[in-house]
Amino acid sequence: MNRYFLHLHECGTVVEDAEGLECASLAEARQLAVASARDVMIGELREGRLCLDCHIVITDGSATELARVPFRDAVVVRGR
Repeated sequence: MNRYFLHLHECGTVVEDAEGLECASLAEARQLAVASARDVMIGELREGRLCLDCHIVITDGSATELARVPFRDAVVVRGR
């Protein structure tokens, strides 16, 4: 198991993940980042707003960026 850190970049503010999560793979960490992005978007929608330019950066223990999960890639948007 590896430790991955999911740092939230939301509208100019960065929320650092100091604890991280134990995951079997980067793919699993990415799935958790997608779920986290969706949770943040649900909160935004409850407030009547939604920013698809936000993202989550996945890093390893040495702060190396391994992946970036844009909010717009975490959902399917239909219509106009």
